[in-house]
Amino acid sequence: MVAKPAAPAAPAAKTLACTSCGASLTVRAPGHTVSVACSACGAVLDAQDPDFTVIAKYEQKTKIKPDIPLGSRGKLRNEMYEVIGFLVRRIKVEGVYYSWREFLLFNPYLGMRWLTEYAGHWVFAKAVSGRPQKNPDTTVTYLGATFRHFQTAMAEVAYVLGEFPWRAKVGETAEVSDYVDPPRVLSSEKTAEETTWSIGDHIEGAYLWEAFNLKGEPPVARGVGIAQPSPYEPQARPMRRMFWGFLGAAVLIQVVFSILAQGKLVFEQTFAFDRTRANAAVVTEPFELGGRRSNVQIDIRTDLSNNWAYFNLALINEQTGRALNFGRNVEYYFGRDSDGSWSEGAKWDRVYLPSIESGRYYLLIEPETGAAQFTYAVEVRRDVTRSSYLWYVLGLLVIPMLIFWYRKRSFEYKRWAESDHPMWSVSDMASDDDDDD
Repeated sequence: MVAKPAAPAAPAAKTLACTSCGASLTVRAPGHTVSVACSACGAVLDAQDPDFTVIAKYEQKTKIKPDIPLGSRGKLRNEMYEVIGFLVRRIKVEGVYYSWREFLLFNPYLGMRWLTEYAGHWVFAKAVSGRPQKNPDTTVTYLGATFRHFQTAMAEVAYVLGEFPWRAKVGETAEVSDYVDPPRVLSSEKTAEETTWSIGDHIEGAYLWEAFNLKGEPPVARGVGIAQPSPYEPQARPMRRMFWGFLGAAVLIQVVFSILAQGKLVFEQTFAFDRTRANAAVVTEPFELGGRRSNVQIDIRTDLSNNWAYFNLALINEQTGRALNFGRNVEYYFGRDSDGSWSEGAKWDRVYLPSIESGRYYLLIEPETGAAQFTYAVEVRRDVTRSSYLWYVLGLLVIPMLIFWYRKRSFEYKRWAESDHPMWSVSDMASDDDDDD
């Protein structure tokens, strides 16, 4: 049986004195570290020179204490890392500086990782394997995923502390471009010498504080982070399925009721109104409303022209004498003015009487009108399907979907507010909601 070779030993940390001020320095990643910045005097030393010569020296006017101290060890994604470097970078937009913080992590077997923090939002990143492909538009493709351009700016190092795999110093600049596909962010750093890419994903501050066993609370998150996952995205597909499911059920119920409904014409008659008659009231011939208890549809159609009529009606049960009283108004006007032809109202009206029990009925009709004469026709139908109920259901289903969509859009609006492509309104950016279907 062949013995499994032992893992290579982790490089031991080195302790040395700063050649500029004499302060004690610790190099935690010998063999990987190219430069180390002294926290006492700000000098940047060449970690690959046996004499640790000073590469650059500047006076750090403000001492910045990293939220995660150098030397802190924590287990992230089941791997142990040690914080070995810290720097502050900033960009200038319309005369205003925006800064963020970067922590360099080291694992002797996995290499370097980065933690970046801006406005309380954290990203855990590493160098990419391979090279992302830039597309003709503003997107980049990497490992089959498309990342949308977020921002490009010239970033300047404003503060350095600890060790780095390059000669880090205050004042050095690089063109930084970020592309997002939440919860991931793809970033490039371009200098005169090279372009490097890294990929990271959103990580919660509370998780970091627990992983590194830090006291207190992480910085309070403000706004929406560049790679912060939307709390609404996981709900988008279930919401759409629920909407279409309920709508499909409503349509099916409507179809079933349409098939089962009688829709039977039980009475139809035309009447002439004449103001000169002593009594304009009309009592119709009896008609039968058969079948189960159901609705009754009554249509009134007239030949009114630039006039009105009000109908007092009563549906009376011939056997019991019980009456259901109601009124309907019909008016129709038209003409022409400086804006052209116009019309108002309609020559007809419809009413639904719900839940009328079966039996023999007649109508009492008493018209009131401004016209001297007109004719009107009355139709009575039994057990009619109403499509309006389907529209009511659709309206009730649309309301929560609109609220959900607005909240989801508002979240993205806040994300892109500081990007090179801000959304001018909540509905400005094309939706990707259908991509999951």
